[in-house]
Amino acid sequence: MAQGDDGSEQAVSWCNPIETRDGTLAADAKMVNCFIEGTPNGKAAVKRPGTVYTGAVTGLPQGLFGYNGTLYSINANTAFPFGSITGTAIPSPPAAGTPAVTLTSDNTVYPALVQFPNSLYTFNGTFTHVTDANYGPNVQPGIAFLDGVYYVMDFSGKVLGSAINDATTWPALDFVAADQTLGHGVSVARHLNYVVAYYAKGIQLYYDANSAPNGQGTALGFVSSGTFRTGCANAYTIVELSDSNFFVSNNATYGKSVQQIDGITLTQISTPFIEKILNSPAIQWEETQAFVWAFGVKMDGHSFYVLTLVDLNITLVYDMATQTWQLWSSVVSGVEQFFAARFYISNPANNGNGGPGDYMQDTVTGRVMKFSPTTYVDAVGNINVTCVSPNYDWGTLNWKRFGVMNQIADTVTTTVSVSFSDNDYQTFHAPRMIDLSTVRKQLRNCGSSRRRAWKLTHSDNTPLRLYDMKVSATGLPR
Repeated sequence: MAQGDDGSEQAVSWCNPIETRDGTLAADAKMVNCFIEGTPNGKAAVKRPGTVYTGAVTGLPQGLFGYNGTLYSINANTAFPFGSITGTAIPSPPAAGTPAVTLTSDNTVYPALVQFPNSLYTFNGTFTHVTDANYGPNVQPGIAFLDGVYYVMDFSGKVLGSAINDATTWPALDFVAADQTLGHGVSVARHLNYVVAYYAKGIQLYYDANSAPNGQGTALGFVSSGTFRTGCANAYTIVELSDSNFFVSNNATYGKSVQQIDGITLTQISTPFIEKILNSPAIQWEETQAFVWAFGVKMDGHSFYVLTLVDLNITLVYDMATQTWQLWSSVVSGVEQFFAARFYISNPANNGNGGPGDYMQDTVTGRVMKFSPTTYVDAVGNINVTCVSPNYDWGTLNWKRFGVMNQIADTVTTTVSVSFSDNDYQTFHAPRMIDLSTVRKQLRNCGSSRRRAWKLTHSDNTPLRLYDMKVSATGLPR
């Protein structure tokens, strides 16, 4: 909105997806611990919900699953029902701290499944170790259930099927393999009414073709238009969310990216900025157990794909509603780090329908926690909101003298800190406070520059919704 040569006004937006010139997050625009929401007043940056502890059991976190409406957490190779400190030990357990892939059962008809590398267990109140030799020692992480059959994949690329409604029995002839040019097997997942087989260099979709009605051989058939030459980089990045599958892809020619399977269409959702991060040589993609993981969550009308890269100490978050990327972080013992949660699961008591009460495990202590839309801190510490703008010059390198800056925001008893950089993010001037409880949320006498980036921070235990910051200055275009 022009105000004339002596006081033109422009907007500084806090709603900026991740940008990075070099694959680090030291410079350029970003949003941390907030997401973008459309409103009648334009886009707003909204603080993400906080987390609260709901369980007291601690120990190395290995996963969550549900059975017959009860939530179980796996800590140090023992499964604890929700609210109890007495657990059931896993027989012939894997190495302590090994993460599990779980398949929840909402009733007693089917058991829950808990899968570790090279080990599979059924659970119906007690654990049964699957010892069928056909299950094999090289099964990759991932389980899919379709029409009464459980499916897994081994390293050679075979998709193995169980007996009908029996995860303890794996018939020798019940397998199918895709073209060997797709590389070694990585994982399987359920997608709509398909089984998705993920390979290092490709993907193959299967459907229940009922090709083995007498139980001799696999029931799966190839989906003719469901073959892709884009592979999966890491089994622990695969997430089924809102009728889509998300994963970090592996392509020998073009490197890593994030893909979405929607229907039988494969779509790249990562931006060039995100791919600079994903292709950092510091990421140990092959160390699947401890350094890379993802989960999906739907809350506040948004569906989020949450990807943690421990080697870079960051968590990248894709918002399906706005198709934008942000960052989430946690403050643990006073130090800001990647988002300290893993193994997200819908509330088993709600028959898998999601909603308030969905659960995760704290990656530090293993305690069960959940998102709370009315909580504005995390169970492990404060939520540090940070919004960094692009470098603004508004089309001219003329000197601009900034007289008044008005922050448009919801009126809340809290403060935000605003600082700025006039040297391309190398240093930021001392922050100034804006009181959001006042009618006029503004700063005056804000200096001058040719090109400026702004940074806003907030860490109070309050909600936060920020609109544009209106900047009035001389030297701005009319």
